Amino acid sequence: MKLHKIKYLAAAVALITSSTALAAFDGSAGNSSVLFNAYESVSGYSFALDTGLRKDDFTPSFTGLSVNLANDANWNSFLTHVGSAHLADIKWNIIAADTNAGSVDHDPVSYLTTGPAVGVPDGTRNAQLNSWGGNFNSFVTASGNFGATGFARGNSTVHLKEGPADYASYEVAHGSSWNTKSNFDTTAGLGGTLSFYELTKNGAPVTNVVNSHQLGTVTLSEAGALAISPIPEADSWAMLLAGLALVGSIARRRSLRAS
Repeated sequence: MKLHKIKYLAAAVALITSSTALAAFDGSAGNSSVLFNAYESVSGYSFALDTGLRKDDFTPSFTGLSVNLANDANWNSFLTHVGSAHLADIKWNIIAADTNAGSVDHDPVSYLTTGPAVGVPDGTRNAQLNSWGGNFNSFVTASGNFGATGFARGNSTVHLKEGPADYASYEVAHGSSWNTKSNFDTTAGLGGTLSFYELTKNGAPVTNVVNSHQLGTVTLSEAGALAISPIPEADSWAMLLAGLALVGSIARRRSLRAS
């Protein structure tokens, strides 16, 4: 599946999906869940949430997603373990993966990841991208969610890091840069906004800089409101501007009539 530009709607809406359980990663299908992750180094705690989206849900019909983490017991437990003095040290991101080479779903190996507004891929090369699948699978497998029917839309986990090789901890498995395998920071703090990208390999040479396509933006408020918003297409912007011009014209006519 080729990802196309995401069409614009006025606001992100909550996505309602089937109650069918979604595995966080399924190697035979190559279409992982879209995972929200947070960690804090001092406390050693990590939090993961299956958003209910799959990687291949990012099509022209995708209109956005909003989740209130304040209603999630594991998120509140995570914040409690972190402690109020270290809330500013929390780092979060969103990732997804298709680590299948296309033998099943005919899609290329590709990843969804958050990153800064500018600078992605910032020199990240095919050789680095080749290692992302191992990091992704290690995290999902170690956290007990590989093919887990219980890790479904809205399901979350909280985990205490135990040692420098604990891949169930997001900090160990990925950290801020796909375990040092990206040239950009995938994370932000509470109250921050990140851009959301699809990254794919750029040809065969391992030295080529990867392809990058921005899909939208992701925001997490300090109160725990998580929102994924698509980028408006050029034609959508044109329609929006035309609508605003029409509203302005009507307002001017009414103003002239009133005077």
